[in-house]
Amino acid sequence: MAQQTKNMLYSIVRPIATLALRIFYRKIHLSNSHHLLKGKPVILAANHPTGFMEPCILACYLDRPLYYLVRGDLFRKPFYRRLLESLHMVPVYRVRDGGFSAVKNNYETFDYCFNALRDHKTLMILAEGTAEHEKRLRPLKKGTARVAFGALERYPNLEDIYIVPTGVNYTYAEFPRTEVMIDLGEPIKVRDYFEKYKENPNQASAELTETLRQSMAERIVIIERPSDEDLTEYLLQLNRSQRPEKIFPIVDANSQPLLAEKSVADHVNAMPEATRAALLAQAKAYFEQLKVNGITDAALLHPLRSALPSVLLLILGLPFFLLGYVTNILPIRLAQSITKKRVRRPEFRAPVLWAISMGAYLIYWILWLLMLFIFTKPICLLWLLLMPTLGYLAIIYREYASAYNVRRRAARLPSTTRQHLLQQRADLQAQANVQQQLSS
Repeated sequence: MAQQTKNMLYSIVRPIATLALRIFYRKIHLSNSHHLLKGKPVILAANHPTGFMEPCILACYLDRPLYYLVRGDLFRKPFYRRLLESLHMVPVYRVRDGGFSAVKNNYETFDYCFNALRDHKTLMILAEGTAEHEKRLRPLKKGTARVAFGALERYPNLEDIYIVPTGVNYTYAEFPRTEVMIDLGEPIKVRDYFEKYKENPNQASAELTETLRQSMAERIVIIERPSDEDLTEYLLQLNRSQRPEKIFPIVDANSQPLLAEKSVADHVNAMPEATRAALLAQAKAYFEQLKVNGITDAALLHPLRSALPSVLLLILGLPFFLLGYVTNILPIRLAQSITKKRVRRPEFRAPVLWAISMGAYLIYWILWLLMLFIFTKPICLLWLLLMPTLGYLAIIYREYASAYNVRRRAARLPSTTRQHLLQQRADLQAQANVQQQLSS
């Protein structure tokens, strides 16, 4: 009965979280999910650039329940422990979470993982161990290998255990309404390393971890040097401007955005130091000129050609925007205020904002439900179906209006200014492309 209750809560929360993620992010690209084998014991090993968005996104958009390891200090209070366990979370304890005595609790965690794999469930392990807001792959912990080998030792009749290398990438991880790019790699068969593990556990664990690291690195945008982050971001903006995406579908299996972003970062990584310095100065000068003129690179490339259709759309959509904005803004403002006051680490800004927004909005929606049910006719309950939709349309309207204003400013630039900016951009792009050809 207790297990059924846990599964029921997971089943209730999952569709709500799925909808909230579709609103929170502009695009979610989830590619090669067919590598997640069905009916097999699978470990989904991913990087960890945010506090907890990675397991949430994958739990919502993959075709099966996920069971994932999270930091053990969150489980100290009985209420939180029951809540987290009901959401398929399993504690893993670190020395800093409570000393060496707390680490002993991991024996129970490993038993849980071994049994989950025996039952052909899918475990998710954040292989870096800690969250850092950076476009890099940090050294992997050996916990993934330990769980995989331990399960085969415990249950030698298992056919195999499959580790699926997963890369999670964000355009801007700390902000809402940005893009997520996730790619799943070909499964690594643990039995290929098991005979060596019997002879030399440490060496086999190191080899398996290195194979996993290499495969994860192939699907992660990696900026090797922190000093190159500004240059890479400038070049990424140029790249994104040339591949504008439609609003729908919000979730797709397109791997091209990730490949494009990774190509830019790899290109910068391969540049000589002097070239990077010169290109950074050139890019900085160009983007400062864009800022002076109040436009973006995308607006320069795609200025507003005809204002009439956009103006009509904005006028017709204004009443729906106002209605959606006024009736939905309260819980969002509350979440933004709490996040701004309480969250200091950038890794947790987006996750906390998303979680509080979802919880506050759900309470807000239930209060509307009670008020409409008590004080009005049941037909008015239909409003509850429209309210979240109008709220989402208000977000789209606001983004469209902002883009309209910037594109209009770009269209009104003096021709000499516009030509100068376009020439700066062309020179910058040509110089970057030349260096890419030289380094390839």
